[in-house]
Amino acid sequence: MTTDFGRSAQKQFGRQASFYAQSSAHQSSEGLDVVTEYLSHDRYRLTVDVGTGAGFTAFASAPFSDHVLATDIAPEMLRQAGRLADERNISNVGYLTAEAESLPFVQNSVDAVTSRQAAHHFHNLGMAITEVWRVLKPNGVFIFTDPVAPEGESEAEWMNDVEVRRDATHIRDLNEYQWRELLHKSGFEITHFSITKVHLEFNDWVRRAATPREHIITLRKDFLSANPSVVQAFGIQVKETEIWFHWDVLVVRAVKTLVSR
Repeated sequence: MTTDFGRSAQKQFGRQASFYAQSSAHQSSEGLDVVTEYLSHDRYRLTVDVGTGAGFTAFASAPFSDHVLATDIAPEMLRQAGRLADERNISNVGYLTAEAESLPFVQNSVDAVTSRQAAHHFHNLGMAITEVWRVLKPNGVFIFTDPVAPEGESEAEWMNDVEVRRDATHIRDLNEYQWRELLHKSGFEITHFSITKVHLEFNDWVRRAATPREHIITLRKDFLSANPSVVQAFGIQVKETEIWFHWDVLVVRAVKTLVSR
């Protein structure tokens, strides 16, 4: 059953699906190269990509998998993914509408789960991670990326504040320690852990999320007046009419242990 928050997310991402399909950041950065390297360690019968968006991580999984199921809460996203797969002649990817917190797979049935730049939108992250653990086979592989908040509390709060105002479906970016703790408690053993960066331009960032105009105005002011610790943490630079910045992005490969903790 789709929750109220899920219906809101469906509407948001459905409306913006074409922008995500065209996004250079989603096509080639945000840790996709590291995800591909982590995927290459194994061969999978079935891989499930959770929160697939326009499908770029599902496509990266395809060469290492007999079959990939790309799941997303927004049917419009899945249509964009299907179109792009046809353009790329990728034939082993299927599509399924699903929420991360309620994956429609039986226990111990999936060889690998991937998820890229989606976890901060999950309305119940702990439940979503528990679902990943449930559907994976013993020693199954979980590979994901997500923006990671700084350890500094004020910088982390600034990051999450601007993200929520930009996109109301944003829940929270965790820091590295919080991610490690969550995965351990959920029954995963981390085998590989990397930090990379995604470089963003303010106008493209808000356009992709269809941010309301009144929020764009205040967000721009907040970037231009950010204190030095925030400027340093996120590499904020003003170049003529453009504001550039970055988020740190974690990339994790973890395996399912025999019991959850």
